[in-house]
Amino acid sequence: MGITERRKLEKEIIRKKILDTASQILVEEGYENLSIRKIANKIEYSPGIIYHYFKDKSEIVTFVVEQGYGRILKSINEVPVDTENPEKTIEKGLRQYIELMLQYPEQFRTVLMNDIKSIQEKVNMLHEGVSKDRKSIQQLCRLVELGIQKDKFRDMDIELTAQIIWTSTHGLLSRLILEKNISKQQRERLIAHHFQILISGLLK
Repeated sequence: MGITERRKLEKEIIRKKILDTASQILVEEGYENLSIRKIANKIEYSPGIIYHYFKDKSEIVTFVVEQGYGRILKSINEVPVDTENPEKTIEKGLRQYIELMLQYPEQFRTVLMNDIKSIQEKVNMLHEGVSKDRKSIQQLCRLVELGIQKDKFRDMDIELTAQIIWTSTHGLLSRLILEKNISKQQRERLIAHHFQILISGLLK
């Protein structure tokens, strides 16, 4: 490995260390307790080194959120599409999303239950035209459109339908994470009934 390649690798390692440490602080202590100095202390570098890679705390948070959101999207999009039964793909994908976030509830809080402007700019879902600029809802829109084309779903506004499917699932997940005393049996009943109502609302 040449000097240039080695320096590039070293920079990538330091950058990853900064982002991983910031993510850990966000999850364990919250946004308000994240600072450049705290990151620097944990990774044993000077604050100046961190500013060499990121201009400020907000930029670090933006990259952390993008990474976390990327993992969420990957888990949903890995579900194979059943072209004959798009409703089954919708349920499987969202179930996978729920299961993933129940395993990592603090990541869900950090990425999707935060009112920090720089985070919300990345994850807001309810504005008109969201399907043009949010990968997270594009797949859902395609599945709703497929169901309509297959004459399985009622004719409805595709984007609005995808927004309601996403936000209703997000709402259930939020409560499951916040209400920690719910039994596993009750949790499963709630999830199953959620999808029963959701899918029945789509089908003709």
